[in-house]
Amino acid sequence: MEELFPLEASWIVAVITGTLALVMLWQLARSLPVQNIVLIAVSLLAGEGLIDWLLVKYRWTEMDVPMWKFVGGAALLWLAIVLSCRSLAQFILEPWRRERFIGLWVLAVSGVLTALFQFGWPCFNPEPVDEGRAAIMAGIRGLATVVFSACLSPWFIRKRPVSKAEKSKLAQQPENKTE
Repeated sequence: MEELFPLEASWIVAVITGTLALVMLWQLARSLPVQNIVLIAVSLLAGEGLIDWLLVKYRWTEMDVPMWKFVGGAALLWLAIVLSCRSLAQFILEPWRRERFIGLWVLAVSGVLTALFQFGWPCFNPEPVDEGRAAIMAGIRGLATVVFSACLSPWFIRKRPVSKAEKSKLAQQPENKTE
């Protein structure tokens, strides 16, 4: 189809990425309230759809399919990619989760992972790709991921209380709960 977006308008990509996005949102729903999940999903879909629409409008990419089909598929694809890269960044940075600036590191690593995916995405296209143009697109996508994730970071914070064992009344003399 196009140099930098070969598959977004196909129905199989929409089905696969829609399923992956639902799995990632379901994973987030285990620790976040529903209204946060809805806000995150709608914001990322709208933001990524707007980026793809602007790229088509300003001729960064050429299309031979209807605009709604391309923008819808691309928004689903990038919703799944952004959530997956954020989750992967959290997994990679798990040993350092108690550090002071872990949130900034998660933003940076997820942006880099998204940019790497964007840079590698044209490899699925059988036509040769201009690497300079692909690098610019990867930078735009990585920066957009960092901006969207930073703006949505208050809604990614867990709000549900974690059940903890009751503490003993006296710190020096723990209660004996065995019988």
